[in-house]
Amino acid sequence: MKHIILFVFLSISFTNFAIDFPIKSIILPNGLKVIVCEKSTSPMVQMEVWYRVGSKDEWDGIRGMAHMFEHMMFRGSKKYHGEGDVYIHEMEKLGAQINAYTTFDRTVYWQELPKENIEKVFDMEADRMENLILDQKVLDTEREVVGEELRLGENNWYNKMSSNRYKYLYPDGHPYKVDVIGFLEEITKFTTQQCQDFYNKYYSPNNAYIVIVGDVKAEDMFAMAAKYFGPIKKQLPLNLKKVEPDVFSFIPSIEEMQIDYPVQIYSYLIPAPAFGTTDYYAFNLLRDLLFTNSNSILNNSLVEKGNMAYQIVPQSDDSRLYSNVATFDVVMQAQMGNAKVKKMVSKEIYDIINEGIDQELIDNYVKNLEVAQTFQNYSNQAIADKLGFSEYYFMDYKKYNYVLEYYKTLKAEQLTEVCKKYFNPENIKVLNIKPSME
Repeated sequence: MKHIILFVFLSISFTNFAIDFPIKSIILPNGLKVIVCEKSTSPMVQMEVWYRVGSKDEWDGIRGMAHMFEHMMFRGSKKYHGEGDVYIHEMEKLGAQINAYTTFDRTVYWQELPKENIEKVFDMEADRMENLILDQKVLDTEREVVGEELRLGENNWYNKMSSNRYKYLYPDGHPYKVDVIGFLEEITKFTTQQCQDFYNKYYSPNNAYIVIVGDVKAEDMFAMAAKYFGPIKKQLPLNLKKVEPDVFSFIPSIEEMQIDYPVQIYSYLIPAPAFGTTDYYAFNLLRDLLFTNSNSILNNSLVEKGNMAYQIVPQSDDSRLYSNVATFDVVMQAQMGNAKVKKMVSKEIYDIINEGIDQELIDNYVKNLEVAQTFQNYSNQAIADKLGFSEYYFMDYKKYNYVLEYYKTLKAEQLTEVCKKYFNPENIKVLNIKPSME
């Protein structure tokens, strides 16, 4: 039978899902792009600096460097220096909330602050792009911080399992072969010269862009960008050629793992297409309908109604530049008879393959996304993230609604074909993770 699950959504009439504020951009002569959304509904301003660098850009010997730079960038620069996390302390004086994150593909630094202090942040961001302090003291301090982060992860059974599993997911040479946090044995051997080389290679104006959202005028932001970032001369010789690994070439060979925790996990390892490829959008939509949404088909069958599992935990990144392995962990009580869970998953997938999926399920889910995106447009940070995401992956911030619009064109038949290609139980790998005390 076709699957019909009602996704409850707010009955609000929206005629325009676009960002209802002026958006302008400029590219400085040194290649730095500046994107400004003039959102006058709040005195706060969100400023984000996106660098086109992540763990995919590392090489053997410096695994974990991109993530460690996320830490080092807060330590101080030629103009703003001192003890501790200088940038955090200085920006907090400005009334700013500040943070950063690193993924396989990108590194993003952000702060939200009162608009009257934005020029100081321009100065600080420009100085750490050009004049970051990379001495032995900073290196020793930050690799100890990252080392502690790794050790803390080892103390969480699920994080430890994920880390132990990760090394089996990709073949040598794949851009995502090593997890973002890297290897402690390499991190402890980083030299200041290696750090300087990485910084010089990737932290350049033409390998970055700025997104600003708030009660500001674009022309004022462009002038500040030209004043503080314009003089930065260093350039990255960009190589935009991308070698795409075959999505079906790296299904892991591992079949069982043990964990020091009293649950059992069936970990579904499914090849996932890269961002922007033909199957990418239908794959992500089907993934949500099957696994990740709270009202998903399998969450209803296994957790809510079937009482066969505690939860389904997805570790599927929907914004990777390269083909990857999506993982979905079905967490259960460790007991005899759990094989019925695999039978139920296979049944639900084969139902879609053989009988299709109901278009109403797709349409209702997309309506939920429309509502969510509309409410996100009231948030400075959500808008900045949306614009930054589109600029990174589409190379065009104006495509911020593209994914949603594409979802609205998808038909049930397309999701059925994607189900046959990627989710077929005969092709995907199920890793059995069991308690070690058994």
